[in-house]
Amino acid sequence: MLDKFSTLRPSPALVISFVALTAVVGGTAAAAPNAPDSTLQALSKSTVRQVAAKQANKAITQRAPTLEVLLAQTVPDNAITTAKIADNAVSTPKLADNAVTSAKVATDAVKSRELGPTQVVSNGAGIANNTTASVAVACPTGTQLLSGGGSTTLGGNDLNLLLRSVPAGNSWVVTYRNISGAAQTITAFAVCLS
Repeated sequence: MLDKFSTLRPSPALVISFVALTAVVGGTAAAAPNAPDSTLQALSKSTVRQVAAKQANKAITQRAPTLEVLLAQTVPDNAITTAKIADNAVSTPKLADNAVTSAKVATDAVKSRELGPTQVVSNGAGIANNTTASVAVACPTGTQLLSGGGSTTLGGNDLNLLLRSVPAGNSWVVTYRNISGAAQTITAFAVCLS
């Protein structure tokens, strides 16, 4: 009867294999303390990861020998140029927040001719003597405000004081104080990208 149960007991080789596998999965595997081969040593988690990474890279290379994977730190300066990037490959959703800042854009990197056609729109209003008034001009639907400004009937003299010239949404707003002694016209201008 004892022979029946002896077949259910695992062999010593199976026990040792299980212990070694458990130790590797857990992070370390130690060699037998009195092993005749003194080159055997403990395997750390990082060593196991390195071995796994090498094996994964080997498998990738075998399946796709022409595949080349570059790490960001190995890409030389100016290696990625505009000509190498497909149209619309880089879009706003693909960029991390604040990834493109003024400091990262080269001076004169974007020329006005690359933006597209622009149009200037204006709106004028009267301003009585000794008063302050504002006038706004909106870019047409489907266009985007780039910049703006303003002017008065008298031009740039000290009798019409420009108090404010600012963007407001897709519009440009100017505010003047008229001290010329007579009614004037103030005009707001907006440069819009079509």
